[in-house]
Amino acid sequence: MIPSLCWIARGVAAEEPHVLKLDSDEINHLIERTKQNLEIVENTNGDESDEEKKEDGSTHEKADIDDDDEFNMAEYDNEEEMDGQRIFGAGLSGVTYYANPSDDPYITLPQLAEEEEGYEIKPTDNLICCAKLDGDMSNIEIHLWNADEQDFYVHHDILIDKFPLCVEWLSFDAGDQDEIEGDRTPGNYIALGCMSPQIEIWDIDIIDTSEPVAVLGERLKHSKKKPKIGKKGHSNAVMSLSWNKHSQNIIASGSADCSILLWDLETGSAKECLNHHNDKVQTLCWHLAESTTLLSGGYDNTCQVTDCRTKNSKSWTVDGEVEHLIWDVSSPFSFLAGTASGNVVCIDIRQEKPLYTIAAHDNEVSGLSMTKLIPGLLATCSADKTVKVWQISDNKPSCVTSRAFPEAGSLHCLSFCPDYATMLAVGALEGGLLMWDIASNKEFRDAFNHRVEDGS
Repeated sequence: MIPSLCWIARGVAAEEPHVLKLDSDEINHLIERTKQNLEIVENTNGDESDEEKKEDGSTHEKADIDDDDEFNMAEYDNEEEMDGQRIFGAGLSGVTYYANPSDDPYITLPQLAEEEEGYEIKPTDNLICCAKLDGDMSNIEIHLWNADEQDFYVHHDILIDKFPLCVEWLSFDAGDQDEIEGDRTPGNYIALGCMSPQIEIWDIDIIDTSEPVAVLGERLKHSKKKPKIGKKGHSNAVMSLSWNKHSQNIIASGSADCSILLWDLETGSAKECLNHHNDKVQTLCWHLAESTTLLSGGYDNTCQVTDCRTKNSKSWTVDGEVEHLIWDVSSPFSFLAGTASGNVVCIDIRQEKPLYTIAAHDNEVSGLSMTKLIPGLLATCSADKTVKVWQISDNKPSCVTSRAFPEAGSLHCLSFCPDYATMLAVGALEGGLLMWDIASNKEFRDAFNHRVEDGS
C-alpha cells in the first residue's frame, strides 16, 4: 500500500549519492534501537504467550526428537552460537548480523565496488518518493523515472519502524546546527508523518541510511489533550505535512489530535499551534504565493484558510470529510477539495459559497493534482479504483477521460510530474506505484492539444 507520494524535480538529487557504510559500533547501536522498538510490541503479547506455553506443557526441559526430524530442528536452539550479533523480533528472529561481511561464514562472494556505480542519478532523472507499507514491513521507497530513456525502477529505499501516513519533500537542512559546518545548504530531504506523534526528516541523498537527520516532537503517549508549543509537539498520529517554499524553515503538520503545528526547522520546535478544527486534520497546503496563508481540511467536514500571522481563519463546510486539498494553480483565490462523498468542491476564498461542485467519483476522492505546465488540467483518484482527468477552465468543469485500475484496489494519492506535463504517479492499495502518461489518451490530446504543445 502507498498512502502518500511526492515527486522530486530534476537536478535536485545528488548525482552521486553517498553510500553509507556502518562500522561495528553503529550497527550495534542500530540493533539495540530496533530491539527497544520491538519490545513494545512483544511485551503486549508476552503474558499471553507464557500462559499458552504452560497450558501446552512447553516448560519441559527437553522436547522429544521426532523420528522424521531430518535436520534435528528440535536441537536448533542448543547449537553453538556464532560470533555475530543476533536480532530477535517480528520477522527478524534468529537473524545474525556482522559488522564486517567478510566475517559472515555464509557470504562467499566478494563485495564489488561496481555496485556503487548503479546509484548514479542523471540531471534528466526525476525521483518519486513513496511511503509504502507491505505486510509488516514499512519503508520510504525512492523510484527513478527518466522520460527520455523510459527508465523506471526502485533506486533505493529506507527501512522505517513505523506505519507511514504522509511524505513531503523539502530542501531545508533540518540537522542539528552544532553538527553543521558553516551555513545550511539546500539538500534533498523527505519529511515523514506516521502513526506516532513524531515527524522524521530523512536525507534521501544517503544510501543505506539508518537514522533520520532530525526528529520533530517527543515520543508521547496518545492523548486528547491539546499539544504544547515547543519540543513536545503532537500527541497523536501525524496525518498531513506541508513545507513552506517561501519561508523555508517552516513546515506545517496536521494531526489526529485535531491540531496544526507550525515547526521551525532551524530549532526543531513548534512555534505556533492552530486549533480551528474539531476533528482529525487530514490535509494541508500552503498557498502558492502567500507565505503566511495555510489551507487545511479535516474530518469535521470543514476547509479552513488561516492567516498564520494573526491566526484568523475562514471556514467552509462541505458535504463530507475532507480527504485532500490543493490550490488552483490558475487562480490565486481558489482551491479545490476532494470529499469522502465523492465530490470535488471548488471554492473562491472571497466568496461564501462554492463556485461549483463536481460529482467526481462513486467513493471518496482521495487525491487531487494540477500542473502549472497545463492550466485548467485537473486529475483526481478515488477508492473506486479510477483516475479521472478534468478540464476546469472558466469554472466550467468537464470530464475529459478516465482510466480504471481494477487490480490496484483503492487509489490513495496521485501527483503530476513537475518536469513532464502529462505523467501521473498514482499510489494504490495493491500493486505499488502506478504510472500513467495521459498524453497517450486521444480524448486528452483533443481537449488539451494547444496546452500540451506549450507545456511539454
